[in-house]
Amino acid sequence: MGKRGNGEGTIYYSEKLNKWIGQFTAGRKADGKLNRKSVYGNTRKEVKEKMTKALSDVQDKKFIENSNITLLELVDKYIDQLYNSNKIKDVTYKRHTDTKNIIAKLDIANRPIQKITVSEINNNLSQITNYSNSIIEKVYGLIGQAFNFALLDNIISSNPFSIRGAIIKPKSDKETKKIEALTIEEQNAFLDELSKSDDKYKDILYIAIYTGMRIGEILALKGEDIDIENKRINIERTLTKDNNDKIIVGKTTKTYVGTRQIPFFDVLIPILSNYTSKGFLFENNGNFINPSTINTHFKKICKDANIKIKISPKKKKNKKGKDTIVNLKTSDVNTHMLRHTFATRCIESGMSAVVLQKILGHKDIETTLNTYTSVFNKFKEDELRKAEEYFDSINSQLH
Repeated sequence: MGKRGNGEGTIYYSEKLNKWIGQFTAGRKADGKLNRKSVYGNTRKEVKEKMTKALSDVQDKKFIENSNITLLELVDKYIDQLYNSNKIKDVTYKRHTDTKNIIAKLDIANRPIQKITVSEINNNLSQITNYSNSIIEKVYGLIGQAFNFALLDNIISSNPFSIRGAIIKPKSDKETKKIEALTIEEQNAFLDELSKSDDKYKDILYIAIYTGMRIGEILALKGEDIDIENKRINIERTLTKDNNDKIIVGKTTKTYVGTRQIPFFDVLIPILSNYTSKGFLFENNGNFINPSTINTHFKKICKDANIKIKISPKKKKNKKGKDTIVNLKTSDVNTHMLRHTFATRCIESGMSAVVLQKILGHKDIETTLNTYTSVFNKFKEDELRKAEEYFDSINSQLH
């Protein structure tokens, strides 16, 4: 039988456990009964200190119940809550699930979240540098959300991800692949080859390079979305995937601002006029076309046009550490380059970032500016040269 400490009332020694035990009440349970809790220690002093801290937390409403819920269980709970509340679509749910499967391989995945330390989080994150930066960002974000979920559920008292500098997001060992735009010469070669081609998907590629639409948005267009008279395209949906990886039409576009109306060039009138009376513009035997199929056809056109995209010399160094220009193989090109090509030509023509943002359907101006920083910088320099020439012309009149 346990032996109580002298005059301490709720602190006693258990011969069975060979431990000192402190018992206290942490409010009441949902059924109205007292919520009795215990702390353990090797000495009375240790138990008393734990009880003092616990009672203080109860008083300040900071007391945390012991919980064995793991990090992975909380990640699952967070993803399911987002999905069940219609906050995310099937494709995002699948993307989160893929990220969760990466988290499941970490040492901390099946540890109670209450016991995971900051150093353990950082050590585990440092082990995923073999993934791309975008995947690392997703893993980092999802673990952070799980900790925030635990904080809101009063499972933990603080979220280390909200403490500046506590959790370090690692950088990938892999070089970030930069999607390049076609140069004007490459664009002309591409369009020339496309005009000679009998490719059955050539209209899709024309629409992509002349509107900047995402391929998924083009493949989800209906005839009713085309307004030939006013030269407008209504973009209201995009192709996506369900939980079984099947191509379906999403109820919305990629982002909430993706639903938009954009103008199109005269060059597209003959092409789009052929589709105004159709349902979905592009179907393959009643099935939606997989965007990867269009990507394959794009690669073929680039190969036939002998297009090799040059990446920035700052992105690659030779064995001596000097910058060198490297040509991408045709297999490295993809249809998103057509969107970048459209945007680059628009910037070169003098279009403002705000207008371009609306046309591309970016959720904020920062996305547009960050995506096309180098192009905007070059445009800024060109415009500054014009201003310099103008100043020189004014100064020449003074002499």
